[in-house]
Amino acid sequence: MDGTKPVEPAAGQDLSAVKVVHVNDCAFYAERILAKASEQELPWSFYPRAVADYPLTGVKGRARYAAQGGAWLLGLARQAVSSDLFHIHSGGVTQHSRFVPKKYVLTLHGTDIRTLQYDERWRETILRGVRNAAAVMYTTPDLREHILPHRPDAEYLPVSIDLSKLPAPVPRPQGRPRVFFVSRWDDSKNAAGQLETARQLVQASGGTFDVYGLDWGPMAADAEKAGVHLVPRMSHRDYLDFVNASTAAVGQAAGILAASELEAMALGVPLYISLTPGFYPEGIPVGHEDVDSPAAMAKLIAADLADEETLRRRGAEGRKWIAEHHDPAAAVKRLREIYAAVSQ
Repeated sequence: MDGTKPVEPAAGQDLSAVKVVHVNDCAFYAERILAKASEQELPWSFYPRAVADYPLTGVKGRARYAAQGGAWLLGLARQAVSSDLFHIHSGGVTQHSRFVPKKYVLTLHGTDIRTLQYDERWRETILRGVRNAAAVMYTTPDLREHILPHRPDAEYLPVSIDLSKLPAPVPRPQGRPRVFFVSRWDDSKNAAGQLETARQLVQASGGTFDVYGLDWGPMAADAEKAGVHLVPRMSHRDYLDFVNASTAAVGQAAGILAASELEAMALGVPLYISLTPGFYPEGIPVGHEDVDSPAAMAKLIAADLADEETLRRRGAEGRKWIAEHHDPAAAVKRLREIYAAVSQ
């Protein structure tokens, strides 16, 4: 826990009455929350971020971009009229949403507060958005040190995973096992550490299992050179199916449980990751026993691949832990309290 005092509604306040528009989404965070809110018939809705899928150079490109931005702001203004509160996802979005005067809460998702706040081009935008928010939340514990100096009242509200919305776990494939690195190959995931684990795994395999990863990130080519079979970026559903058909999953070397790691656990695929000390409570069911190096992690995974019962147990325990700690119903309950409190 970060020691901050959570936002609480007034006694007897109606937690269902606040009309909230979620602006933008990151890694399906808002989508999962809104799906559960819809089941409870809460007056929450979604307004997507504008995406420019055309060149921004030249007079025509810049004019089209300006027109699209104006249309987006006009639509956001209409949303403001019919709602009580915005819930903005990602600090960078406040660069544009600030032109529509509306009370908002802000969820920080990673790069915005971990990286962009230290970039002079973005720092004022990010920190202004953080300062002006009625409440601030963050999704992974590594963000705590970056946000608490600016908002000591910020609250950790982790990624939700609805098991009922995921593909059902499938029997582990027979024959040649497949180990899948679920995160992209870039610095935010500690790609250097991830790459060394991949090298050690390929070496430990001795040709008895295959190592796969995403063709995504600046170090993806290095992973391929190390012997990792790269698969192209795909739809979210296809990605989940690929994880689901894997024998084991390897999490990011940054030592945190982001959406990809949590999804693997929710699918019942055994996850291997060395969690950063102090970020999580003891006993989270991920494979890391006696692991103090990439070589030790590779050795553990290789040994478990030969033990079907250990893989089954790890997968079942991970799925159970997700159900207990990342239920979207719990996130919706907490958000209802936050929305009610800041709308007073």
